Amino acid sequence: MTIILQYFVACFLIGSLPLGEIVARLKSGKSLIVPGSRDTRPPGEVFEILGISTGIIVCILDALKGFLAVYPVTIKLIGPEAYSQWWVVGIGSVLTVIGHCNSPFLGFKGGRGLAPTFGVMVTLLYVPALLSLFLGLFLAFWGLSSKPGALSAAGAMPLLSIAWVFLYRPQDLDYLYIVAFMST
Repeated sequence: MTIILQYFVACFLIGSLPLGEIVARLKSGKSLIVPGSRDTRPPGEVFEILGISTGIIVCILDALKGFLAVYPVTIKLIGPEAYSQWWVVGIGSVLTVIGHCNSPFLGFKGGRGLAPTFGVMVTLLYVPALLSLFLGLFLAFWGLSSKPGALSAAGAMPLLSIAWVFLYRPQDLDYLYIVAFMST
């Protein structure tokens, strides 16, 4: 039981690493957090501060936080049988996103949690996650805003996951609980 608690703490700490804030302060000396608020700046301003290439790298690193919480940390700390215990993976995944959104390193402020959630989803059900990503990117570019893309991707993920699990991966049925919880 203590190893599971250590895993949960590790997930929270991995998620709470403020990679975007560190890179922004090193690159431009500006903060990504809106002064007087607990919110980060809108994505357009974030990419303006970081630059397109650096912003994409930070997004990938934030998604890797979700991946690291689910795959390697689970195998290292708990063992391969942890995948049969979906609730352990689910709580670790949620703690990673909570750590990203409420980082103790930033005074319990943080990002919106989309990138680490995507990292978790890619690890659990990669095909529905990638299809949701493509849908979200298409709608974000088409609507010239990230909100329609993010909302559509979050809405499409459970539907695509249900179809994927029932048609191709019935052994991953338990992961639908995690997808449903994290997509809300």
